[in-house]
Amino acid sequence: MSAEPSAALTPPAPPAVPAAPAAAAPPPRRHVWRAYHALALLPALGMLGGLPFANRVEPLVLGLPFLVAWLAGWVLATSGLMAIILRLDRRHEQADDAAGRTE
Repeated sequence: MSAEPSAALTPPAPPAVPAAPAAAAPPPRRHVWRAYHALALLPALGMLGGLPFANRVEPLVLGLPFLVAWLAGWVLATSGLMAIILRLDRRHEQADDAAGRTE
């Protein structure tokens, strides 16, 4: 037995995989700030700015202290507001595409 012990433990090299051709990506869109994007500030204002108003235990809302219910409500409202912003963005994007604008 003249075989080297390290050669038996070396795994075979994986076969070479040809690289896929790079697809031509469309040019990135430039972000345009629109007035309705300010809706994204409402959850932060509601959660943080409303704390002095909501910082109490009574009344209980669905068995939760008022502060916890207040924050949970704003978490749910955030999802709704972000969905509205997304729909408005898509609507404006489609209108811009139809008009031939890239900004």
